[in-house]
Amino acid sequence: MSISSRFDGLRKKTIAGLLATATLLGGLSLSAGAVETAAAAPLRDSYSDTIGNASFEAARNKYGLTKDMRDGATLHTFMWSFQTIKEHMEEIAQAGYTSIQINNVSAIKDNSELGKGNWYLNWYYIYQPINTTIGNYILGSEDEFKEMCDIAHQHGVRVIVDAVANHFTSEWEVIDPSWQNKDYFHPQVPINDYNDREDCTQHTLSGLWDLNTQNSEVAQRMAEFYRKVVADGADGFRYDAAKHIELTNEFGGSQYWNTILPNGAQYQYGEVLQDKNVRESDYAAMFNDSSINGGGVTASDYGQEMRNSMNDRSVNTRFFTDFRLNAPVNQLVTWIESHDNYCDRQSEKFTEQQVRTAWATMNARGKAMTLFFNRPYASGGTQEWFSEKSKIGDVGSDDWKQPGVVASNHFRNAMVGNDENIQNCGGDHCVMVERFKSDGNASNDGVLVATTDRGGQDLAGMSTKLDNGTYKDEVSGSTITVSGGKITSGSVEANTVAAFYTPKVDTTPISSAEAMPNKGDFEDTKDITLRSFNMANASYTTSEGASGSFNDGDIITIGAGSAGGANVTVTVTGTGNNGKTINRTYTYHKGAQTPVESVSISGNGVNNGRLSMDLNSTTSVQLNATVTPADATVRSISWKSSDPSVATVSSDGLVRGKKAGTTMITATAAGISASITVTVTGEVVTPQGTTIYYPADKFGASSTYIHYRVGTGTWTTAPGVKMEEACNGYLSFTIENPDQQPVEFVFNNGSGNWDNNGGQNYKGTGDSILVKDGSVTEGGAPCVTVVPVSSVAISGGNFELKAGASKRLSATVSPSNATDRAVSWKSSNTAVATVDASGNVKAVKSGTATITATAGGKSASVTVTVTKDDVPVVVPVQSVAISGTGVSGGKATINVGAGLSLNATVSPSNATDQNVTWSTSNAAVATVDSGRVRGVAGGTATIKAVAGDKEAAITVTVIAGTTQPLQSIAIAGTGVSGSELAVKTGATVQLSVKATPANASLGVVYWSSSDTSVATVDGTGKVTAKGEG
Repeated sequence: MSISSRFDGLRKKTIAGLLATATLLGGLSLSAGAVETAAAAPLRDSYSDTIGNASFEAARNKYGLTKDMRDGATLHTFMWSFQTIKEHMEEIAQAGYTSIQINNVSAIKDNSELGKGNWYLNWYYIYQPINTTIGNYILGSEDEFKEMCDIAHQHGVRVIVDAVANHFTSEWEVIDPSWQNKDYFHPQVPINDYNDREDCTQHTLSGLWDLNTQNSEVAQRMAEFYRKVVADGADGFRYDAAKHIELTNEFGGSQYWNTILPNGAQYQYGEVLQDKNVRESDYAAMFNDSSINGGGVTASDYGQEMRNSMNDRSVNTRFFTDFRLNAPVNQLVTWIESHDNYCDRQSEKFTEQQVRTAWATMNARGKAMTLFFNRPYASGGTQEWFSEKSKIGDVGSDDWKQPGVVASNHFRNAMVGNDENIQNCGGDHCVMVERFKSDGNASNDGVLVATTDRGGQDLAGMSTKLDNGTYKDEVSGSTITVSGGKITSGSVEANTVAAFYTPKVDTTPISSAEAMPNKGDFEDTKDITLRSFNMANASYTTSEGASGSFNDGDIITIGAGSAGGANVTVTVTGTGNNGKTINRTYTYHKGAQTPVESVSISGNGVNNGRLSMDLNSTTSVQLNATVTPADATVRSISWKSSDPSVATVSSDGLVRGKKAGTTMITATAAGISASITVTVTGEVVTPQGTTIYYPADKFGASSTYIHYRVGTGTWTTAPGVKMEEACNGYLSFTIENPDQQPVEFVFNNGSGNWDNNGGQNYKGTGDSILVKDGSVTEGGAPCVTVVPVSSVAISGGNFELKAGASKRLSATVSPSNATDRAVSWKSSNTAVATVDASGNVKAVKSGTATITATAGGKSASVTVTVTKDDVPVVVPVQSVAISGTGVSGGKATINVGAGLSLNATVSPSNATDQNVTWSTSNAAVATVDSGRVRGVAGGTATIKAVAGDKEAAITVTVIAGTTQPLQSIAIAGTGVSGSELAVKTGATVQLSVKATPANASLGVVYWSSSDTSVATVDGTGKVTAKGEG
């Protein structure tokens, strides 16, 4: 349909803008053919094609959807495929959404193999165009897009497309050749200051190729693309990163917006995230004036206020009344959370109930277009961020059709044009949004009440603007009564959305049963997730004969019972609300089969079906599985370890040793398996750090920084730490991480240009992480940084073995991240003892041998003494030493009548003869008994201790003098108080004896313990704590 019929209804300045565009295009430095093509391009008038279409209007009125898109609620079908949207279109209309906002429809970088559809690894590629054609691997084909738009219009719903008009992908090589012209893009200069308008609009965002929006050919090609999207059925656009595109004539005489906005869409708005110098109101006016029926910008600060309210568990009216943007309210788009808020983890923590309460309040006001973001299935709130229980393309969680959300949509639609009053009821846990006409007709009025988890509220006595009458809640069926400007009866419970009004549409709660994915080809088997919402008696059947009841989220597997080339169907049934029967069938295709004949396993060290791993030298081995024949249909391999406590195996065959033992590693393809036996020896040395590798050519070898945190700890101070050259074009930095916690990190050039993984940050675990082309590989070091061995140690020291016996030795290599940690073992005399590569020593015959462990040029040795069976090994005494209180320099002095306790230490500790014989050279001066010396008379005596053929001696001088009789003794020492001493297990305390009077002859002191399991005491009074007691 021609757009000319709509020009009469546009404002004069809009027409002037369009005419100016036509004049500009006439003077462009384009070929005549290009201009001719532009003039001949079909231009669909979306407004006339919908609001001016009787069939569309009948459908719109059936579901009570608003005439103007800005007056209604919009459902953001985030990452739903065209097929998925089409299947849910009736529910979308029933739920009261005037519009849907779908993702970017252009060709994008194909990352379909990465993560096989996982959310975390794929969602941001939808914002990386590579061409101006319609259709991509996430959403579907152009024909599917057209069909989806037709189905939407059949239900009175309009379609907003997310337009990426600022940039292409960051990878030049994957951009379509027709766009590989550097003149089409701004220079690759990163944005340094987002509040500098020129920097923000003329430089690159996150490394993405920034379109040269001053280039007339670029503008014309993009305009043609958007006219084509509207011609295929779109009704509006949301322009991603709009603030990064200069306003008309702002820089370089840009006419980009004037060229692309006259595309036939009835509503267009820009993502203009608020900041210090963004010119939000100018953008709002531009989008509003350049669209057939209005437009505007995102109110991002208002969205932050919505999240503030949820964070405070409050619905105080102050959160909802200030839109925090200097533009007309009908030029704003508001949300509780956007896809960026969720994917950047700003709103992930909020539960569906919290979002529902805030949404219903914001939505009921009817002051701006509202956007409801549909989260991935079973994700967010108390669940995982991206649970991966669904794939991209699947329908998200069921929150968008929950009765409270739907009631707020119905309420909003019914109240278009009414006045509004918002007030708290009984506290900031309860809020009322009144919509009224004051015409004496209660059926035209209504109030939406929302409460938090902090409690319900009795509404009786509340002042109100509503006309007298009884109002019924769409959700619960409860009522309130109004008389004389007061609510006279009625209440709401905690965590409730209640819409008290007279509905104008069918308000039967939505119920559904489905399977996801909703289609697809597969090779061997396929997992299908069954979904149920507000259903009774949900059950399924398959064409393979399986059947049963199911709950929401149950998973079934299909394909095992079907031959290659066959279709497999899954049918879900159940009873919905009002007894409505739901029956849906989904079809999946199993490809033609070339059967697997055999599987074989190979890898470094694999020999005759066996693999040995010494954890002292290596902790992982990469295995490979080969499927025969090479053209077998099912070539995907599943790996399994029979004992994961010994060794695990990843989905790609990487075996990681855990502890000594034996396990079986099995690779299976299409039911055919091969196995090897893995024997693990040694002990795992826990890495002390995590080394991150990053390409040097991204930001430069001398200007690349890593900004990181360990676990949930504190981030480094931006820009972070400079990385150092590693090898092979890579930089590296080792993060101290002895507990091997997950690490989160981003990269930058130190001047504001960041690589933050599309806003997701990079995350990983392990001793090494490789980042390349946006992908993270754990344990994937691209090269080895040489860390020299500083020392080798053998645990246990020298030891004995009987002939025929064996002992396993363990060597520790330092540091733990040394490059060459492989330990080699050697025996100095293999006739006496041998040692294998694992450190296992075997005694052969009597004698001694030196066992040496070597790693990285460093060695350690121990001596093994081998004896014949039952023949004791004689270990000679090497030395004897005497010690005791008061002994110094081989001398001691005591009084006549006094005593001295001596100890003799025999070395080595395993010497065969440990018996000590004591003697004195002059018993008339000093006697000795088992080391206890007593002074007899003045003079000197030599006290000797002998063990084996070694001896030690000290000289004792006895002083004659007047002594007092001993009256009493007391024990003293650190911590002794009131005859009690508290000591920690393993600690020692030196005790002493005090005599009364002080000059009394103390004599020999004997020490003993009443319970040696609690504490022992030696002859000098040294106490050692052994256990509690």
